Amino acid sequence: MNSLLMPALLIFGLCTAAFATEPPGSPSLPPAVVVPPEVHEIAPEQVMRQLVDHPDTLIIDVRTEDERHTRGYILNSLNFDYFHGQKMLDALEKLDKTKPCIVHCAIGGRAQFIAVQMHQLGFKDILLLKGGFNAWAASGQAIAK
Repeated sequence: MNSLLMPALLIFGLCTAAFATEPPGSPSLPPAVVVPPEVHEIAPEQVMRQLVDHPDTLIIDVRTEDERHTRGYILNSLNFDYFHGQKMLDALEKLDKTKPCIVHCAIGGRAQFIAVQMHQLGFKDILLLKGGFNAWAASGQAIAK
């Protein structure tokens, strides 16, 4: 019995390690974050009302240029690629921190991380697009190509 246990454990360990690693070239997931209570969510259906009530609202898309090219984007959104790290944060630093900002990525993880960073940079009015661009598209909102 002991002679069967060791090979079984070895195979189990190899299989677990194989499934735990990401495929080569896949983007890494953003770290888990705790979003400050000052950052609120906005549903895709509420964005137009936000833009009417606050026409100076910035829409910040933190997806990659390739994602924007293949899936489309929200008209007039600004692209600050999450994967550009400090370069992206330096570019965000130059924005007017008093303007309302709607931040989104594909589903929300990267946007949450950037919203925390923006809050730390001193942005005053940060909204997260609930469900990200995927929810925007699924709800039938306009998409620019």
